[in-house]
Amino acid sequence: MIIIPFLLLLSIAPVIANMYGVKPSYRTGAVSFSVVAITSLYLMLEGYTSYHAAGQYIAVGIDPLTSGFLMILATVWALASLYSTEYDQGSISNSLTYNMAMFAMVILLLSRSFPVFLSAWETMTISGYFLIGMRKTVGPIPPYVFLVYGELSTLFIIAMGSAIYLQTGTMIFVHGPYNEVLLFLGIMGFFIKMGVMPFQITEWLPIAHGNATTNGSILFSATMTTAAVYSILRFILLSEPGIFFGSLLMSIGAFSLLFASIYSASSEHVKMLPAYSTIENGGAMLILLGAFVIASDSGYPGIAAFALAGLMVFVLAHSLAKCGLFMFSGIMEKASGSPEIKDYHGGSNSTYYGGGGILNSISLSGMLPLGGGIGEWMLLETLFILSIIGNSPLSLLSTVVGAAAALGGGISIISMTKIFGYGSRGAHEGKRKEGAMRTALLLAGIMVFLAGILSSFYIMAISPVVQEFTGISTAGIISGLLIIPNGFLITSHSSTGLFGVVSPFFVALFIALFSGIMIVVGTRFRKREVSTWNGGIPEGDKLNSFAYANSLRLTMKRLYLTKEEREGKLYSERTFDAFWLTVVFLSRKTVGFSRAMGRAVMNSSLAAYVFYIMVAFFLVMIYVAS
Repeated sequence: MIIIPFLLLLSIAPVIANMYGVKPSYRTGAVSFSVVAITSLYLMLEGYTSYHAAGQYIAVGIDPLTSGFLMILATVWALASLYSTEYDQGSISNSLTYNMAMFAMVILLLSRSFPVFLSAWETMTISGYFLIGMRKTVGPIPPYVFLVYGELSTLFIIAMGSAIYLQTGTMIFVHGPYNEVLLFLGIMGFFIKMGVMPFQITEWLPIAHGNATTNGSILFSATMTTAAVYSILRFILLSEPGIFFGSLLMSIGAFSLLFASIYSASSEHVKMLPAYSTIENGGAMLILLGAFVIASDSGYPGIAAFALAGLMVFVLAHSLAKCGLFMFSGIMEKASGSPEIKDYHGGSNSTYYGGGGILNSISLSGMLPLGGGIGEWMLLETLFILSIIGNSPLSLLSTVVGAAAALGGGISIISMTKIFGYGSRGAHEGKRKEGAMRTALLLAGIMVFLAGILSSFYIMAISPVVQEFTGISTAGIISGLLIIPNGFLITSHSSTGLFGVVSPFFVALFIALFSGIMIVVGTRFRKREVSTWNGGIPEGDKLNSFAYANSLRLTMKRLYLTKEEREGKLYSERTFDAFWLTVVFLSRKTVGFSRAMGRAVMNSSLAAYVFYIMVAFFLVMIYVAS
């Protein structure tokens, strides 16, 4: 009975502490959200469920799904608050809106009625607007873009809520076979927050997130997008979407993942590169959501449970690693005074900085045995299994989506190695600085590492969440084999039996063993320097971050619209944003159509106006009579 008030009290504590100063509010947030994370983990393991309603419009509750996501988000908030104690030294407005955004997301997770949900969603959006708009170095466009798309997402959710209210007669979340068109209408609002297609072509998310404070970018990319994934899952739990709905989610996810990874690899902005990576991860999570819906509707609860477990692993890995990557980019930006990666000519000597940066980068590259690698393995395994279940259209879709996911995952290695490689080389600072910023970064890296090697135990821990959706536990996913003891092996099963296995802990063990052997043996070899491919920059210059991605720009010149330019014997490339050119083209066509319609219909002609009134009148009469 007291659990929900307890969680709300802990979540609002940083907002209250803001009255005593910026640093006390961040310190309070680091402590209070650590307690929220631990409490949520306990509640999830216990399968705790509670529900409270006050009238027809206000209802809150908690169940394993809420507890699972609250544990992930609260962990990120605790890390981000620790980071902020050093990052933000005196901005009251920034700390207040930062803490309000987190409190709003807690209410969103606990909400069980549309008025409460929409209030939390809107508060989260407005807080995000101020996190961008209150920066003196930011112009009016980025916060305006964030607000426009935030309000558009709210309108989509209002439309869905209104339609469901007309169908059910209540504002409380109730289970029902909702129309898939209405459900997809609301989920479009969540798509906006994730920055995925069709809203990806406007690239609003990289623009807005790239201009926020670093702790604001962490909230946007690591937690607001996760809150959107939670919201989609919540409404899927309330409804009964079919195969077409799942196929749509998979298709949108594949397109978003592939193109976001391509643009992330070529980005030179320390915050826009991780923002594109967020869209890529959002696409991967949509693919898993779609696969879960398809498997559930097709009568394959085992595959559905595996897909949902993969989604939860991916959400955890994405949230932690993206939190760490933005911390890494924030330190880069603060040290160099420039948001451009190519202007960063040296890294920090800090062990915390380098260790945290490489762990988070490896995870976001989708490499084993870190959390992102386990999530990507489970994603591809799910698609492989769906491709052989005997349904030809589904097999084709799963194959195409799997190819896009694999290609996007491969390209993501370019972007992650670029930001870490150019962000950590050399010695930019004169002495080691192991402050709160670097400590939080290292903790995020350690957590995403542990989320990988101990992912089998995490999958067992989220069994109540999976049972809530599928009715079966995750016990069948975890096993043992040969020298691998029970509990350390993750298995996937098709309709014909065991499909694939991986043991993250033993992968890490073997990597450490063979790496140690190579280090010992490798010390006997002499170092050999080779000429560096200059990638289009003048001969003799060092290979910078722009030249690093030139091979990709040239390989995909039709997508990047790359044009080679020559001045004497030197070559260089110019790239154009295909998405923005599409937006400009569509905008011009829309303006032209509007002007043509205006001149044809609203042309100040009395005869045209009378004709319009008569047609409208007769159409209304025919509708009423029918």
